[in-house]
Amino acid sequence: MPGLPVIKDITVSPDKIVAVADVIEEQANALERKITEHVGALSLAPPADDIVSQHAVEAWNTVISDGENSYRNRVLAYVHGLHGLADQLRAAGRRYLADDEDNAASVREAGGS
Repeated sequence: MPGLPVIKDITVSPDKIVAVADVIEEQANALERKITEHVGALSLAPPADDIVSQHAVEAWNTVISDGENSYRNRVLAYVHGLHGLADQLRAAGRRYLADDEDNAASVREAGGS
């Protein structure tokens, strides 16, 4: 019978958190550039002047690139979420760093150094 999971301390390195945030931000920026660069290619012009072509292309463009819930907007919302995650990680890194400095100061004060 396997043992129960054991709770362990997790060591957090503030500089590593910031490095992860930087990677996430970099990837979000790259994705955003790709979307901006290629979104025009996703919109189609009707291949003919008939009503079926007109409506089909209008529906396509709404779903892919123009509509409120289009794939383009969903991906941009995802990119926005990545930027937010990077900001949260940087804030956490600053908090951990401040906590580490406060803890070190407390230890120095307690030790008389």
